[in-house]
Amino acid sequence: MITYYLIAVITAVVFSIGYYLLNKFIKAEESKKAWILKGVALLFAVVFALRYMGGKIVLKDTYGLNIRSPFGTKGQITTLFSIFSVWFTLTAYTLLVLYPFFKTKVGMITPLVKFFATAVYLVDLCTINVQIQAMGGADALNKGITLQAVFFALETGIALSMCFAVWLNEYKTRFHTKRFIKGVGILLGMIAVSIPVFTLQVIFGTGPKNISLKDFSAQHRLMLYGAFVVLALLIALLHKYDYERKRFALLYIAVATMTTYSYYLTYESFLDPTTWPLHLCNTAMYIIPLCLIFKLNKVFYFTLFINVLGAFFAMAMPNIDSYCFETESVRFWANHYCAFLMPIAIIGLKMYERPKMKLFTYSLIGFFFYYALVLIMNAYLTNFDEGVDFFFINSDFIAEKLGKWALDLRDFTWVLTPKEGIEMTIYPVYQSLYFLVYVVLSFAMWFLYELAFNVEDLYVDIYRRNKKIKVDRLALEVSLAGRNIAEPFNMDGINKLILRNFSKQYASSDVYAVHNANLEIEGGQIFGFLGPNGAGKSTIIKSIVGIQGISSGSIEVCGYDVEKQPVGAKLQTGFVPDHYALYENLTGREYVNYIADLYNVSQEDRTKRIDEYVERFRLQGSFDNPIKTYSHGMKQKITIMSALVHNPRLWILDEPLTGLDPESIFQVKEAMKKHAKEGNIVFFSSHIIDVVERICDRIAIIKKGHILCETSVKALEEKGIQLEKLYMDMIENTDVDSDPIKEDKSFSQNVTEGVEA
Repeated sequence: MITYYLIAVITAVVFSIGYYLLNKFIKAEESKKAWILKGVALLFAVVFALRYMGGKIVLKDTYGLNIRSPFGTKGQITTLFSIFSVWFTLTAYTLLVLYPFFKTKVGMITPLVKFFATAVYLVDLCTINVQIQAMGGADALNKGITLQAVFFALETGIALSMCFAVWLNEYKTRFHTKRFIKGVGILLGMIAVSIPVFTLQVIFGTGPKNISLKDFSAQHRLMLYGAFVVLALLIALLHKYDYERKRFALLYIAVATMTTYSYYLTYESFLDPTTWPLHLCNTAMYIIPLCLIFKLNKVFYFTLFINVLGAFFAMAMPNIDSYCFETESVRFWANHYCAFLMPIAIIGLKMYERPKMKLFTYSLIGFFFYYALVLIMNAYLTNFDEGVDFFFINSDFIAEKLGKWALDLRDFTWVLTPKEGIEMTIYPVYQSLYFLVYVVLSFAMWFLYELAFNVEDLYVDIYRRNKKIKVDRLALEVSLAGRNIAEPFNMDGINKLILRNFSKQYASSDVYAVHNANLEIEGGQIFGFLGPNGAGKSTIIKSIVGIQGISSGSIEVCGYDVEKQPVGAKLQTGFVPDHYALYENLTGREYVNYIADLYNVSQEDRTKRIDEYVERFRLQGSFDNPIKTYSHGMKQKITIMSALVHNPRLWILDEPLTGLDPESIFQVKEAMKKHAKEGNIVFFSSHIIDVVERICDRIAIIKKGHILCETSVKALEEKGIQLEKLYMDMIENTDVDSDPIKEDKSFSQNVTEGVEA
């Protein structure tokens, strides 16, 4: 036994001295020095793997601390110590392997290594005889020197040298309560994730005999629901962190669960294809860590569409008869939980981009080759082991759950004899249908993912909006300097519409829909807004009325900031959209009264205004009829009435004359003039230049998101410039820079100066 102590101590000393000398005397950048520790970590992982697969772990066959325990029936305390030692060693191992690659990216990892990993491996060193017996059995120390024990001693020595390196570089540690509690919470999560699959069996035995984790029993359903609960918790806990912290957490989970899942693998396993982890969900345990380490895009989407679906069906139809605490039962659920929730968590936390059809196609191609491989291996390996049934396509496990019709499909067989004594049985109809059904279900997964992404976007948007509202409210309170929050933000702009460097860029576009727009419109004016389709008119209007957000800059409506005081701004605004939507089962009177209620218009005022506009728009005979019976023009009039019922200071009309008869057009124009004459602002978007020229006081022309010109109609008349000619010259001859970010000042300023000069 002294030999193993010496190997561990000498290894620790040699590696520690070597690291110290290299770190002190090699003149290199810190990034290059870091590779020394990374190289040691990779060597550490290799030694751990050689030890882990160097022989069976005898401790795993123990039941309830004493049955088949390597320490005998009276060694219950030692058995309990051993299982926790194995457990914590696995946690410390995973932490140490990942440490050199994340130490500068995840702040909490360093104190965890310094205090937890160091303590665990010091205990392993002091109890190396117990650890060797737990692996090799009661007589392991009497068998002479074994490779498994040697590798464990080397592993312990390298681990301690790595801990020494961490203490050498990070010897100072700041303690405060919040950081300590957070560190303990993270450590407990790491320990929970890395629990060996045989832990429950070693401590508690088989578990309660009356618990059934199959056939949709109550316990089985709870296990199914648990996968979704764990997934939600994982995303909730990690979503607020940056990419590298999320990657560390997910990689830790993937490596720890892969390691404990692989406890049964030995060197001999690689020589026996029947023991290879080729079941669909088994492959996920090895694919997911590789995807997180090497960022294998195409491989990842195979797990997202193929493994997740397979894991869900496996959990719904488990093929195990073990009791709930037995190793095989725990291993089954740990495997399928990871195969199901890890790919979804990775995509949900935006570690990979959302799948596109091209990536989905790659996943199906990968599935085709996987299916062909296991089909051939099943057919060949059943000659040596009849129990071989990768992906359950060689047996009737799935068919019997579908009924007699599925079992009948297996009656069609092909038997191939590639060489004497070898028969390969293929079920062409059943296995082809199996493949096609799985492909169809993968398409269904695509639909579910899209639905989930839409729901996620909705809640993320709500969260961000609520957060922004709180920030804006705080900023508004500071800006108002004690004034009532219901008062206008800008008291000098009480009767103005002001756009200051307003820009709008949609998330799906790389260019601005509107860039650096500046306008200041006084009360008492009818302002005409001209531009071709797609120029940005509706974008500006929708931002003014609060339908969509502002990318940068600001908009003020009668002194109210549209972003910081949205309710106040909306109360000053009446809006007639280009495409309106009315509650058509209501009558015209009911609808206008409904809008009046929203704006808290008194009964006296609404009655007066409704009567005025009913008479103006000639709606006396139809105002009390359902809106669905109205013509297009009548619906347009109801829209205008509902925009004016609260007598807004700002009345915005987006193409309001489309579809109206000449008399209605006249009445709308008269209403616009009357509203402006009362000191209000009328903001009017139209393609009908003649109308704009006749009724507007000022106009602006916009093209490709740039306001090219803002001037008064009177100034144009005095200079003998026709608005139509000015408009055509501006639209056809003004070159708009494709990169608006490089502009020094807006087109509005440049061109207007030229027009009014």
